Order: sequence, then C-alpha cells, then structure tokens
Amino acid sequence: MNGILIVDDREESITAFKKLAKNKGYQVKAVKSFEGLKKEMPKFHQKISVVILDIKCLLTDDQEIEDIAFISTALRFLDINYPNFPRMILTGDDSAFENFSMINKDEEVYLKTPEDLEKIFERVKYYANNSENLKIRREYADIFQIFEDGLMDRVQEMQVLNILKQQNEKNPTKFKGIIADIRSVQEMVYKQINENNKAVVPDSIIRNNMIQFNKLMIHLNGNPTGQNKRIPVNGSYQNSTIFNLADSLYWSCGEYIHEEPNRPYMISNMALKSLIFNLMELLIWSKKYLK
Repeated sequence: MNGILIVDDREESITAFKKLAKNKGYQVKAVKSFEGLKKEMPKFHQKISVVILDIKCLLTDDQEIEDIAFISTALRFLDINYPNFPRMILTGDDSAFENFSMINKDEEVYLKTPEDLEKIFERVKYYANNSENLKIRREYADIFQIFEDGLMDRVQEMQVLNILKQQNEKNPTKFKGIIADIRSVQEMVYKQINENNKAVVPDSIIRNNMIQFNKLMIHLNGNPTGQNKRIPVNGSYQNSTIFNLADSLYWSCGEYIHEEPNRPYMISNMALKSLIFNLMELLIWSKKYLK
C-alpha cells in the first residue's frame, strides 16, 4: 500500500513529485483530469494509500484550460464513491490555498513548497502504515461510527478492529483467542447499554460484573410467557432474529472456548466468520440503545 494517485495537469509538477516520491519509496500513478481520476480510481483504490488533488485542474483530458469546477467535482465524486478514503489537496497558488483552506477546514491542504511536500509525505507514511486499519474502517463505516460518536470507548474500538482484521484466519489453533474476544465484546455491548439505558439492560441483570445472560435475553425479548414462549407479554427491545442471533453467538463462543482441545470436530473459517458478522449485526442493533 505504498502507492499514491495524484491528479495534476502540469507535467513539470508531476515529474518533480514522482522523483521525490521515488526517493522516499512510494509509487505514483498520475492523471491530469477528473476524467482520469474517475477512470483510474476503481482500478487503484485497493493499491494506494492516498489521493492527491490539485485545486486547479482539468475536467477532461482534452481540455486545455483549468476548470474552476474541478476540485468540487472531484471531492463530490470521492465523497460518494470512496467515503473516508484518505485525500490531500496540493496547490502552487497561494491565493487558492488561502481561499480553499478557509472554506474547507476539514480538508488537508498543502502548498507546493519543499516544507509542505515534506509534510505531505509524513501524512502519506501515516496512511501507508495504517492502510489495513483504514481499509477496514471504510468497509465497516457503520460499525466504527459507534466509536466516532463516543458510544463505546477506544479500547473496545481496537478490539473490534482486531477481530475484523482476523476474519480470514484459517488456522484453527488461533480461533480460540479470536472467539474469546468476540464473546468479550458481546458482553461489553450489554454492559455499555446498562450504563446509558437501564430500561434496556437493568442493573439487576448484572451481578458481580457478570451478565446473567439467560435472564437478559428473556428481558430483552419482552418476558414471553404462556404456551407460546415466542409471544412477548410486554415491549421487547429486540426482534426474534436478533434474539436467536445473540443467543447463538453467546453460547457458541462459550462452548468453543471451554470445549476440550481434542474435540472431534474443528470448526472452519466459515464458522469463525459467521460469529464475527453476528457480532457486527449485534453492534448495529445496539446503536439506538447506547445513546
């Protein structure tokens, strides 16, 4: 992930940037217009760490004069198709730099000066070193929004990130640790809800910092009674799909963690992934109760 896609219509600028990037160990793919960005981004977004845009550039390759609409068009395209993908703005125009920076305070904007180019490559280094994490955060943006909104803490965020990073693990001897983390996050979801919404997870459900899981499931499912246990007698906080998903997740993880190591059947990566995605669905369900 040491690649950069840069959009700039000035050949001398591209040549100088490529030379500097090569000396620092980065590969550069250059295009000269929005047309080029739109064509090349689908091919290279999995291989690059960042997109760098000139403020003043062309909309199509056959244009001869820079179009003022370029930067807004390019940013809108990236927002829609590659949300949260790392990007930086680079310009040699002091006036454009000042005006754009003043209006777009959330964008990373740099001048084509030796000092700012060094700053750019420091940021490129950061994005390259964190490319796997950033890719996961983009792919599961709805999950990580929970942490962006402060609904769960940084420690839990890193635990979820590490679980997702291991979803393709195929060595069964490593499953136990991953599954233990899955179970830990599930329990933490309910404890976090308890801190914010005691109607959903009452204090009585937690004893000595341990979740009384069966009691919690009955409560969340609306305390169903009578001949048909599936019919809640009062308002439930989860539908039957979430109930069965959560119940299976909790006991499947627990059984695997405590089962004898010489078990006759070793689960595959498919089972591991199903547990991970069950947890992700539970996190999505929890959003409205964490507030």
